[in-house]
Amino acid sequence: MNNDVTRAEQSEKIIELRLPSKLGYERVAMDAASTLANKMGFHRDRVDALKTAIAEAVTNAIEHGNQHNETMKVVVLLTVREGELIISVTDQSDQSIPPEVLARIPKIDEKFTEDDKGGWGIWLIRELMDEVEFKTAPTGGNQIRMVIHLEQ
Repeated sequence: MNNDVTRAEQSEKIIELRLPSKLGYERVAMDAASTLANKMGFHRDRVDALKTAIAEAVTNAIEHGNQHNETMKVVVLLTVREGELIISVTDQSDQSIPPEVLARIPKIDEKFTEDDKGGWGIWLIRELMDEVEFKTAPTGGNQIRMVIHLEQ
């Protein structure tokens, strides 16, 4: 067995949260992620960025993915690895995120008009995290995978 793989597996820690699709529960994910990031030594501004990104991802899963159906869960996986925190947020929707939503770059001048079509949460997540990936989860539903690297 490869010793590097063994060490990596031993140093990886995974925390799983299963949240009801009710606004307010995004705070549970924010608190758990910020606690881990603080323990890992992230700078305060990076922890704040993480909290904003995870709040947006969980809120999107509740509102757009699970359509506020409290019987559906939002699953948040927090994976601690040396030098990085990986966050996966998965809803139970049977509808994929439309590609035009993922491709949209919001415009500030549309924000205060009826032409505002949203997209600010996804834009924020992409701006705040080091890596972002949207895909269909193996169990179905939409999944966003975010990575934030520890800067020394």
